[in-house]
Amino acid sequence: MQLRLWKWAWLPLVLLIAAKMKQVGGRNYLDLARTDNRLTRLPFFGGGVGHLLRYLHPLTMNPASERGRISELRSDLDANYVRYRGAQLWKLNFNATRGSSMAEREEEEEEEDAGEERQVVDSPDAQFNEVVALFGSEVWNINQDGIDILIEQRNVADARKFMEKVGFSYNIMIDDIESAIDETYVEVPAVEHPLDSVRNNSLPWMERPGSLMSWRRYHDQADIQQFLQTLLETYSENVEIIQIGVTRNKRPLEVIRVSNGNPDNWAVFVDAGLQARDWLSPAALTYAISKLTHLWGRSKVKGQGQRAEKAMRRIDWYFLPLANPDGYQYSRHTDRLWTKNRAFDSESGCYGVNLDRNFEYGWGGTGSTSNPCKNLYRGAESFSEPESRALRSFLSGMREYLGAYVSLGGYGQAITYPWGDADYVTENQRDLKLTARRAVLALRRLNQAEYSAGTSYRQKLARPGNSADWVQDRIGPQMVFNMFLKDQGRYGYLLPPHYIVESGEEVFEFMRTIAQQLQ
Repeated sequence: MQLRLWKWAWLPLVLLIAAKMKQVGGRNYLDLARTDNRLTRLPFFGGGVGHLLRYLHPLTMNPASERGRISELRSDLDANYVRYRGAQLWKLNFNATRGSSMAEREEEEEEEDAGEERQVVDSPDAQFNEVVALFGSEVWNINQDGIDILIEQRNVADARKFMEKVGFSYNIMIDDIESAIDETYVEVPAVEHPLDSVRNNSLPWMERPGSLMSWRRYHDQADIQQFLQTLLETYSENVEIIQIGVTRNKRPLEVIRVSNGNPDNWAVFVDAGLQARDWLSPAALTYAISKLTHLWGRSKVKGQGQRAEKAMRRIDWYFLPLANPDGYQYSRHTDRLWTKNRAFDSESGCYGVNLDRNFEYGWGGTGSTSNPCKNLYRGAESFSEPESRALRSFLSGMREYLGAYVSLGGYGQAITYPWGDADYVTENQRDLKLTARRAVLALRRLNQAEYSAGTSYRQKLARPGNSADWVQDRIGPQMVFNMFLKDQGRYGYLLPPHYIVESGEEVFEFMRTIAQQLQ
């Protein structure tokens, strides 16, 4: 009898799925997940039908009319879905930005949110602060072209009037954030993607039998895990997976090690995705890992064409493709612009700690906040989070043989190195500067990508309590870098998946440069 009741309990779910298969722009909803007339493979849904329904979203779309429906479909699957309809990304282009760092701008925002009195004067800098304080919900970045700020829909009209009044110039980079969010869920059609060249064997590492990763779209955490397992099975002699910890939501923090087993090798550790809304760096890093393991495997066989360089095979590579899996999954399903992890603060009722503000060096400085409800929340203390503690423990154990540490993130197209809190000089700065400059030239030759290089402080990309400064201070390897990937503000954190492959190639090129320079 109980079995019979359980069987009928599925009926509402079946009806719900059927309802989701209503026509969208003349096409069946589930047909939107088809590419080349083949149904895209989905991962095993250990969470049951609820997980399945949260996963379903259009992967390929052609008519523009269909794209307006995507956010509605996602919100139907998640009652807590956060909408950004009508919000805009502005780039402010005026000289008032010349003397302020990103951290200082963010600190000004936090002071405004805390209700601190702000002195109003008529200088250009003060007027810029007016824009940020009165109309901008967040400063996304400061780069060579200007300052990128997010303007909520309710503030757009007033912000335009203010800009006309003061006579400052600005560009609207994204006129509707929600539509730009929709674009990040699109799967790139094969005809527009380098996968076409797989048939000519020019990018064979993009075709992994048994793997769900395609680099034609941004993938869920489960797909990334499955990709790592596929590499472990394929290259068992050179690949190892190490679980260095678990998150508050019990997701594993998995490091993949690629090595020839030589005990004299230097180690290079690369992480990605500390910021949840940064989908590009995990995608680009998994691409680089796929290319490295493929070429490494071919290096054992003579006459196999392109192979991994000898310098890269003399390194023990450690990769953490998803340093913030809880926040990443939350941004996938609920709030696309979520940046923190998913820690819960019982006093405020707010969630999340910014992991790139939670490391000990410089913790609590300008550019972070003690308010648990803000994006820049640094945590109750340094290393309060399981993700940052796991990195601390694992990297501390590598102290004797860690040659380089790289943290990938978005965005800004910059290669930076310590320090970020002041214009100090590290003992290894000469080597850092030389390697960064060579990487910039290599990236320019690769695909005309224009990256800048310098200290985090000089590049105005300082973050108090960030991982790179802590590694430099406490571990002291030969090289420590942050690599901020594409772009320079056209899309910001909402870069369409068309850019995954070229960003992955840039990450691989940077890894190759480090391997060549590491002594």
